[in-house]
Amino acid sequence: MPLIPIESLNDPRVDVYRDVKAPRHSRWAGRFVAEGKRLVKRLLVSDYVVESVLLSAGHVDDFSPWLPPEVSAFVMPRPLAAELVGYNFHCGAMACAIRKPSPRLEDVMARCGARSTFIVCPDVNDPENIGTLIRLGAAFGVDAVFLGPACADPFSRRVLRVSMGNALTLPIVQSPDLRADLRRLKTDWDVQLAATVVENSDPTDDVQPLTDDSCSPARRGNDVPESLAGAPRPARLALLFGNEAHGLGSEWLELCDRRLTIPMHDADSLNVAVAAGIFLYHFTSATHP
Repeated sequence: MPLIPIESLNDPRVDVYRDVKAPRHSRWAGRFVAEGKRLVKRLLVSDYVVESVLLSAGHVDDFSPWLPPEVSAFVMPRPLAAELVGYNFHCGAMACAIRKPSPRLEDVMARCGARSTFIVCPDVNDPENIGTLIRLGAAFGVDAVFLGPACADPFSRRVLRVSMGNALTLPIVQSPDLRADLRRLKTDWDVQLAATVVENSDPTDDVQPLTDDSCSPARRGNDVPESLAGAPRPARLALLFGNEAHGLGSEWLELCDRRLTIPMHDADSLNVAVAAGIFLYHFTSATHP
C-alpha cells in the first residue's frame, strides 16, 4: 500500500478529485468517485477497478487493512483536501474507480429467473431520487434498473452516497434507446410494462388501483375470488416511474400494458421514491404467487 503525501493543490495526480461537486464531474471521463468511509470500503471489495484513494491524514490507520497494494493512496491534510474537492472534507475518504460498460439487455435477462421485477425510469433527474430508487431496488430484490439518457448519473458521487453503494452490485442499464429496449423486453422476454400514475390522471379511467377496498376480506363476499384483492402481478414485471414534475409522458404510457395508481385521501401525489417503495413492496411481497 503506497502512501503518497500530497502537499500541493496543483498536483496533477489528484485532478480527478478536484471540484467533485461540479455537475457531470466524471460522467463522461470513464471514471467515478465514491465518497465516505463505508462506501469507499464497499468499492474496494467490489469487482470494480479502483485507481486511487484520497484520505485525510487522520483516516489512514482506518483504511490500512482495506487498501490493496496496487491502489495508490493519496494522503492530504484535511484543510487542503477540503480546498481540493470543493467542500468540507469531513468524510475523510474518497476513491476513484473505472466505470464499466452498461450491461447488455441479453446478459441482464440471462441472469433473471421466471419471476423478475424491474425498475424503469425514463427521465428521473434528481440524484437523490435515483439513489433512493437504486437502494429500494436492492432492498426488494429487483433484478435490474433501466435508466433513460435524461436520468441522473447513477455513478455520480451524490447518487452513490444515497444508494449506499448498491449501484456497485445491482445491474443498472443506462439505455441510449430506452423505448427500443422496453419493446424488446415485451416481445422477446414477455415482460409486462406497468405505468405508475397519479390517481384520476388518466382521462380514459383505465387505471387500476394498487389495492381495492371493495375486494377486501370484509367486503368481498363469496363470489369474488381472493386473487382480485389488489393489483395482481405477472411473472415478469417492469414498473415505470415518471419525472418528478411531469410524471410519465404519453409516449411511455402508450407503450405500457397497464396503468397503476396508489389510492390516496388528501394528497394528490407522492414523491417518486416514496411511491416506488409502496409499489415494490406490493409486487415483491410473499402474497403474490
